[in-house]
Order: sequence, then structure tokens, then C-alpha cells
Amino acid sequence: MKIDKLLYEHFAELRLRGEFDTFFAPKLGEEVDALIQSGVLYAILNLRLVKFINSTAIGAIIKANKRFRAEGGELVVGQPSPFCRDVLTKLGIDKLVPMYSTFEEAQGGLLATMEKQGVPEVIGDSNVLFRFPDDERSALIGKTKTGVGTVLSVDHERIRFSWNGGLQDLTGEQLRGLFEPGSQVHVKFQVKLCKKGFFDVSSTVEKCELTEDDNGRPEVSVTSRFDELSESDRLALAQFADDLDFLKNQLKDIK
Repeated sequence: MKIDKLLYEHFAELRLRGEFDTFFAPKLGEEVDALIQSGVLYAILNLRLVKFINSTAIGAIIKANKRFRAEGGELVVGQPSPFCRDVLTKLGIDKLVPMYSTFEEAQGGLLATMEKQGVPEVIGDSNVLFRFPDDERSALIGKTKTGVGTVLSVDHERIRFSWNGGLQDLTGEQLRGLFEPGSQVHVKFQVKLCKKGFFDVSSTVEKCELTEDDNGRPEVSVTSRFDELSESDRLALAQFADDLDFLKNQLKDIK
């Protein structure tokens, strides 16, 4: 059996192919542990190309589902082959592990669960996903260990974003403590005008200012410098910043 891992915005897809039996059951557990350790708490187990599944493998699926749920996440079965669907349904496994006929339905089921739990679905142009490398700070931003801030500005050297704690009830001092100058934070953001995909880089906090959002909640404005950025990404962001300045100047002339 082979397992292909595909990473999406807030979940992963594990595509299995071949015969899922006793020999390969531990492999699923290893993949699940690796996902959770990396902060991915939601996954679709795609069984479309699985020709055979035995009792040990079914037990591994149940254990994987419990493992995700223990961390506040979810595992669902998507696109099961006729053989897998028949076996899982007859044994009532679909009552324990949500099962969907298509990948799209499975994705919809996961997103519905995320919405109930307050997990942001998709990152947009104005958002930045951030994560901390240490467990202490990660624990303060919720079970997903991922925060969603608002991009204020970005160029080829640094990103500036704001965050009010999201669903976490954090004090101003706690917010500021998360972004101490010199500390590390991993950021993921999108700038559609200069790159189709996402910028996904580590950075070092340079500055953190405590303010308030529109509702009077404490909020931080964070400036973080990129640690490692590929030359192509650096050039793309530099060009984007230059183009943006040019457009702003043109708009000023019109006024």
C-alpha cells in the first residue's frame, strides 16, 4: 500500500492505494502523528483506490480518528471504494468515523466542523496565518496552534500584521508577550498580484505595539522580518511594493 499526503489550508488529505492490511496499519498511525505534531488537526482519509481492507486496518482508522479528536480535530473518510464502503457500513464504522461519498462532501463536512469550532476556513488576501515554534506560546492561541492576523503591509524584507487574540480571551500583556522582539514566528500569507501560491516563511519579530481594535479589545501590531526568503520570492515582493507605491502616487495625482 502507498500513502500520498496532500496539504491544504487547514487540513490534509491522506490518499491510500492498494491493500490496507495488518502490515500497513502502523504506517497510518505514523502519518497521523506527523500531521498532529506539525499542527494539522483535520484530515480526509481517501480510500478510493483501496482494494482491500482488514480488521486491523479498520482498527487503525478508528484509532486515528480518536487521536485527532483528542487534539480537538477530526478525521473523516472520503471517497471510499465500493469494497471499503460495504465493509465499513456493515460494521457500523461510519457511525464512529464520518464517511462521505466524494472528496468535496468530505471537505464540506470538515469545514462545517471547523466553523463550529471557530477555526478559520480559508486564508484570504488580507490575512496571515502564524504559528510559533515553541509549545508554550502555541498553547495560548488555541487547539489549532494557528492564529489568523490581518496584514497591514508587506514588502521583500518584512510583514506587518495585527491580531486581537481571535477566539482566545487574552489580555494585552499576554498578546504582547507572544510577540516579544527577537522571538520566532512562522507566517503564511498570500499576495495574489505577485504570486499564485502562498508565501510560507519563518520570521523574527522586530516590533510589537499594543493597541485596541474597533470593539475596544486589546490588539497587537506586529512587525516581523523574514528569516529565509527565496530570491524569486524576494524579487516578487520587492516589485509588488514598488508597483503599489507607484499606483498610490498616481491616485494622489488624480485627486
